[in-house]
Amino acid sequence: MSESLGPQGEPGAPAETASGESVTKPGAAQVSQPLAACSDPHCQNCDALRARIAELEARLADPGGDRSLPTVEFKALRLLPHGWGEGWRLRPSPARRRWMDELTHAYHCLPLVIANQWGWQVQCPTDVQVVWNGGPGLDALTIDVEPQYLPAIKSQFGQGIVTFSPPWLFRTPRGWDLYLKGPSNRWKANCAPLEGVIETWWLNYTFTINWKLVEPGTVFFARGESLGQLIPVPHATFQDSTALEAPIGLLEPEGRDVLLRWQEERRRIAGTKDNIHKLYRKADGVDEHLKRVEVPEVTPLPGWEGMSPPER
Repeated sequence: MSESLGPQGEPGAPAETASGESVTKPGAAQVSQPLAACSDPHCQNCDALRARIAELEARLADPGGDRSLPTVEFKALRLLPHGWGEGWRLRPSPARRRWMDELTHAYHCLPLVIANQWGWQVQCPTDVQVVWNGGPGLDALTIDVEPQYLPAIKSQFGQGIVTFSPPWLFRTPRGWDLYLKGPSNRWKANCAPLEGVIETWWLNYTFTINWKLVEPGTVFFARGESLGQLIPVPHATFQDSTALEAPIGLLEPEGRDVLLRWQEERRRIAGTKDNIHKLYRKADGVDEHLKRVEVPEVTPLPGWEGMSPPER
């Protein structure tokens, strides 16, 4: 039997039985009496306890798996397919970038390529020209766009920010948020994407994509250009998290030895024709190492060809 600890972490606080009574053993630490067996075959508490025990046993059997987080099921719930909702597209984020095509050895950096593919991109439905005169007001930003898109592409916040309103309400399973950011490893001159993390597992209204002009001037968005990248992230990422700094040799001596061998290999091949060690790409002994990301296409619901806008 284990001791129960009092408020200051000391033994001696009264323990409770299943009936709520405290049990005190004179001259010794307080202990709990064994729970009596429940005779009710339909007891909800017993059912919950058995389910919890089964869950813990499953975790012990598979310590590498966390079954508490559901598989990502990304849903784009379309508001309307016509008017300002026409022409918008979603796609898995592609691996390639134009600047990387011109600097081909950039594709040797696997983390860069994986980040390119991580999530879905929202594509611009039409050509858009934005001019900012540097003022803080809404009218300081002029937007040249086809009239049908004026309700969805506009100056909404001031300070040189252009706002895009995609025609979807995005939904993720409970436990998953969406991280909205600019397209990975792609930039625009004089314009920066604003980023946010949205709790799409419960949110029943839409959000916008926003780009801020850095200096007064003109920026152009082309039809089909990526406006943003949607990345699922666990809602509880930082729940009960910790952070620590320590010498690598103290906490991970084996990791230190691997690092030293890697540094030696880099020194050995420096200046040679084939001076890329590719150790990260090979990832020997790592079964779940990613070399590409299989992000699913966003496919229409079978039999769905269009819909009317929601009733007001």
